[in-house]
Amino acid sequence: MPDTAPKPRFTRNQKIVAVLVLLIGWTALASGWTDKGCNYVPQSYFLVLSHGTPDSNEGCEDEPSGPAYTDNYR
Repeated sequence: MPDTAPKPRFTRNQKIVAVLVLLIGWTALASGWTDKGCNYVPQSYFLVLSHGTPDSNEGCEDEPSGPAYTDNYR
């Protein structure tokens, strides 16, 4: 017998709160990269997506074009 019960839907306020919580979490994770010398926006946010949180050997070093990611951070 097919399930005909209505599927739960999120309200507009619940969606807004969820997006805000995600942005706050993403910002908190990005701040770890700024402590390692990376630009806050957009570089730190991108590094959260591509590398997660920084390990002790990861960070950014000054390059002529701006801070660049390295896995040999001192």
